[in-house]
Amino acid sequence: MKRTQGEVRAINRESSMVGVYVKQEDRHTVLKLSSANDIDIGDILAWDSGTALGTQSYHNLTKGWTADVYVANHGVATANLDVQF
Repeated sequence: MKRTQGEVRAINRESSMVGVYVKQEDRHTVLKLSSANDIDIGDILAWDSGTALGTQSYHNLTKGWTADVYVANHGVATANLDVQF
């Protein structure tokens, strides 16, 4: 299984929504964390589930934690991130 990796580019701390830029696709994955307190712009996230939606395990390679997150969408253009949050 191919591992996907991306950089956190947008965070809405009120809704705990995060936009992760995936360079290979030139698009974002949008996910919801249980809390947005331990994530920052520039953090690198990795996941094994490719483009699966719903609850998935994501790894913050920058901070060293793994958490189950709710994946809301994949393939989101930068211009549409605000709509997703």
